Amino acid sequence: MAQLITDDDLDGLELRASADPNHHVERAELLLRWATDTESFALDDDVRQAHLLLVAAENLEMAGELDRALALARRAAEASDAVPGEVSSTLVSILLARGERDAAIAEADALRAAGLGEWWPLLAVAEVFELADELALAERWFVIALRVVERDAEHDADDRLTALAGRYRVRRDAGKDEDVLDIETRELAGLFGVELG
Repeated sequence: MAQLITDDDLDGLELRASADPNHHVERAELLLRWATDTESFALDDDVRQAHLLLVAAENLEMAGELDRALALARRAAEASDAVPGEVSSTLVSILLARGERDAAIAEADALRAAGLGEWWPLLAVAEVFELADELALAERWFVIALRVVERDAEHDADDRLTALAGRYRVRRDAGKDEDVLDIETRELAGLFGVELG
């Protein structure tokens, strides 16, 4: 009888932290088995194959196994239960780590062209560029995320502030002079008691 994989199994796996790269590889291989070995494992209703493959890819990226990470991330994006846009930031991150900057930018641009109407995948891409110290690209993508938030008549003020704060951080780190949006960001952050980092 197949073992049922639940959210609790995923949480338990995440809690077993280690700095050893081999641990990330072992975790990725287990996640891959959960996602693909249908004779041994069955997924609970709220556990998706695409998510398992994505987390496996992220673990392989952390272990420095970038070729395998890229292949698994692409499989996650193609899985039948994938959420549109959920894999984009991981693909961008892996491509940047492989030194494929143009391909990473193209992946990000493909996400934007898809016009999903969701701001969170755009924000995730902005954060990847920020972590890679690609400050101009990060600023651009925080602005893109901000525009999507602002187009939503029922947008959450916290979502807007999150995008603004990211834009503020990368502009500050790039040594740019404050502009009107930066001033608004500081004022909003003070109002909501948010640290800008």
